[in-house]
Amino acid sequence: MTSMAPGDPLFTFDGECYLPTDRSRGPWSPDALHGSPVAALITYCVERRLGELAQQPNGQTADSPAVNLRVARQTIELFRPVPFDRLRVEIEPVRIGRRIAVFQTRVQSGSKLLTQASTLCLRGSAELGSVGAEFAAQAPGTPEEATPNRVDREGNRWVSYPGTLEMRHVVAPGGSEAPAVWIRADAPVVAEAPFTPAVRAASIADFVSPFANMQPGRSGYVNADITMHLHRAPEGEWQFLRVVSRGASDGIANAQAVLGDRRGAYGASSAASLINL
Repeated sequence: MTSMAPGDPLFTFDGECYLPTDRSRGPWSPDALHGSPVAALITYCVERRLGELAQQPNGQTADSPAVNLRVARQTIELFRPVPFDRLRVEIEPVRIGRRIAVFQTRVQSGSKLLTQASTLCLRGSAELGSVGAEFAAQAPGTPEEATPNRVDREGNRWVSYPGTLEMRHVVAPGGSEAPAVWIRADAPVVAEAPFTPAVRAASIADFVSPFANMQPGRSGYVNADITMHLHRAPEGEWQFLRVVSRGASDGIANAQAVLGDRRGAYGASSAASLINL
């Protein structure tokens, strides 16, 4: 398997299916994808569909459906490991309105359903402003002040998605304090595709589970979903993920994290996980 350069895409597209590149692989097996590339792919496909709907003859005015809508919440259910194989993505609009749109996405390999997602898009406007207080909004310092770190696992014989990212730890995972990590994601879904703010956020949202559940001497947990909320668009290359809550009992864990950039919080992610024996 070849090494991947910064900025290399996660997938190639053959006109019908998405083919993973080495960069999409997970660290546990070369035959399965990491959750973040899958989340980025779904977000990319939803935004493409929004763009297509906005270009229709009845979607050209500011008050028309699908105009100025952006991803506000996305829940991805991970039924089984996503294989390193041709992936077909099917998107069904459930509701398209002037202020809200909902999409159901299915990711399949052959006839096997691997993952499904529900994406809620809302219409934003700078004229509406912001009402109420922001909590946990402050960034944890700057990436320049944090400790550089690579998450390549010693002994891996393949390229994996976490190992291609630049990470800097404010509080490293695996200790007694809640982790806070700066991450610079740079992988577009496909070559020459816009690396949109929502795709950038989806590229790191999945890390809430491993960062929250990482424990020395334990195999950790595998998450069964990824939920992401965005109240504004991320800005810049560097983003942080700061775990704010984690609970576990009877082999089931859930965790929540703040997602942000140099300005502060722009959203949150959460995951439900099972112990990985």
